[in-house]
Amino acid sequence: MLELDKFISVVLVEPKYQGNIGAVARSMANSGISDLRIVKTHVETEALYRSMHGRYILENAKIFDTLSEAVKDFDIIAGTSDISKSGEKFRRVPTGPEEFWTHNGLTGQKVALVFGREDNGLNYEELGLCNFFIKIIGSPEYPVYNLSHAVAIILYEMIKYNYSGNATITHDIIGREKMDVLMGRMGELLSRIDYTGAESEILMNMLGRIVARSNITESEFFKIMGILRQTINRLK
Repeated sequence: MLELDKFISVVLVEPKYQGNIGAVARSMANSGISDLRIVKTHVETEALYRSMHGRYILENAKIFDTLSEAVKDFDIIAGTSDISKSGEKFRRVPTGPEEFWTHNGLTGQKVALVFGREDNGLNYEELGLCNFFIKIIGSPEYPVYNLSHAVAIILYEMIKYNYSGNATITHDIIGREKMDVLMGRMGELLSRIDYTGAESEILMNMLGRIVARSNITESEFFKIMGILRQTINRLK
């Protein structure tokens, strides 16, 4: 069983309603996690009132100017915005909350659960920072959940899986630092074969999501790096 508070954080991007912020803190307290990060919006009295036993979470919440600053130290950045908003050539692949926690979210990597604005979700730049996308199933007539409800659903699936005794820490999976090194080498390869500008950016975003989903081990990392190094050397 994973010590959730060491690995799981919630990130709210410019939430509009203080009541939602308070309700999110309450759900976090129910779920045994405490690291709340908020982009731009500050905590006010209504949020503290609504938080109930999660007040301590709001009192220690970290405020950031941008999403990139809020998630820079995480291995897995899971966005929860509407997947249909994507206009990219390579569409994002969504996963359900249960599937996410079963296969990727509870492996001992640091996870940021990112929730967008109540009215507009996450913008394209913010979506580009995410390497996972969680989609909660809803009625086709009205599939969008309230912010605090979405947080509660995803955290419920987290604790359900964690306390079932199935969650294990896999120390052999590479972290954010090695992911960045691998992505840097992939970017170098793309530039060698004349991918530039927007086309290169789209490919790198897609590759980043594939790498994050793959749970690459240390030994696999070094083998892949060796292949990329030899390929680049042959192209020089």
